Amino acid sequence: MSRRPPIDHVNDDEREARIRALRDQRDAPKRRRRRFQPLVLLTWFAAVTAFLGVVIFIGLLALSPALMDWVAAHPGTIENGLVQDFVQWYKPDALADVPAGEDGQRITVEVQAGTTDSEIGALLFSRGLIRSQVAFQWAVLEAGRAGDLPAGIYDLSPSLTPSQIVAALRKQPGPVVKITIIEGWRIEQMASYLAGTTLTLNVDQFADLALHPPADLLASYDFLATLPPGRSLEGYLFPDTYQVNANATARDVIEKLLDTFDLRMTQEVRDQIAAVQIGGQPMTIDQAVILASIVEREAVLDPERPLIAGVYLNRLTTKGWRMEADPTLQYGLATATYGSRPLRDWVTAAWWAPLAAGGVDIELPEALIGYQTYLNMGLPPTPISAPRLLSILAVANADRSAKYFFFVAGCPNGVYDGSHYFAKTLAEHNANVAKARLECPAP
Repeated sequence: MSRRPPIDHVNDDEREARIRALRDQRDAPKRRRRRFQPLVLLTWFAAVTAFLGVVIFIGLLALSPALMDWVAAHPGTIENGLVQDFVQWYKPDALADVPAGEDGQRITVEVQAGTTDSEIGALLFSRGLIRSQVAFQWAVLEAGRAGDLPAGIYDLSPSLTPSQIVAALRKQPGPVVKITIIEGWRIEQMASYLAGTTLTLNVDQFADLALHPPADLLASYDFLATLPPGRSLEGYLFPDTYQVNANATARDVIEKLLDTFDLRMTQEVRDQIAAVQIGGQPMTIDQAVILASIVEREAVLDPERPLIAGVYLNRLTTKGWRMEADPTLQYGLATATYGSRPLRDWVTAAWWAPLAAGGVDIELPEALIGYQTYLNMGLPPTPISAPRLLSILAVANADRSAKYFFFVAGCPNGVYDGSHYFAKTLAEHNANVAKARLECPAP
């Protein structure tokens, strides 16, 4: 019978020791990887990221001028969010809502139908109205008006910011502007005055509407509905101080002036006018405005307005008498000289130049012969200026009690103070003329 070999405990112990050593060797690297590998990876990743960031940043800085030039050449790209982020980071002042300059001159631009926002920006930039097409495009986006700017003719200024220009193009409410229409102005003077304001309306359109009002505008006011064909709004654009929206249209402004005339012409004033007789008929509003416009150009002192109105009414209602009103000749001469010239010439025009000859010697073109009141009977064909309410009331309540037929500017104590010397007869008038010349000799 065979026997098992004896157990070699020494060898077993050695074997187990070797197994434990191998197990320790196998487990040791794993424990090292678990302890150190994540930190190494994170450090490596951070280093690579930082390096790439530096490279990208340096590259972006190097390319930024070229990128900005590209954006400036393609302002419509500002609609893209990435482009917006780039511009706001690299050159945020390119989007600033600031004017191109301080020059308040009016520059007329016409936006054709179908013109894109970018094309409008290019037009404005070429005219010096904006300093950056990108800023204008940004203002369009900020206003929520992309692709929605209407065609039209606008008077703009380099002193307007891009957002104000966008508002003007959209005819949106802008800042309130105070304007003052002076008593005694004619339409052309009003237009040239408005050309010097910050209103964005096209002044040529204002003049055209005032000189050639459309039928629907005339029909909107009862005092205009019966005007003869071809009549302008001369005399009806009421002189006053107004608060006007900076982006009001030409028609908006004209309607505001007409609305004020309508407001001032109360029923009481209308009744007073109708109580005056001319040619056996009640005076019309138009006749009253025509006469009041002449009184406006003649009178300086308010107390004298009814007296001057009385002189002209005495002449109009007395057979064989003519008005012989110098202001009507001035109006006719200025219209013949400047009426057909462009608006830019109206600013310096001598609309009320003193007459160079006696009234009967003044020659007017055939189309304006009605304003030669030294040779023609009756009122001139239209008003010659914008009368104040006091002048209209002076006509409605003319002082005819003294039966004056003449007046001449006085010069008491050697000073032209706006007063006049009134006379009933030609002899008295000639004496007053001599008196005035003696008081203030001609230079």
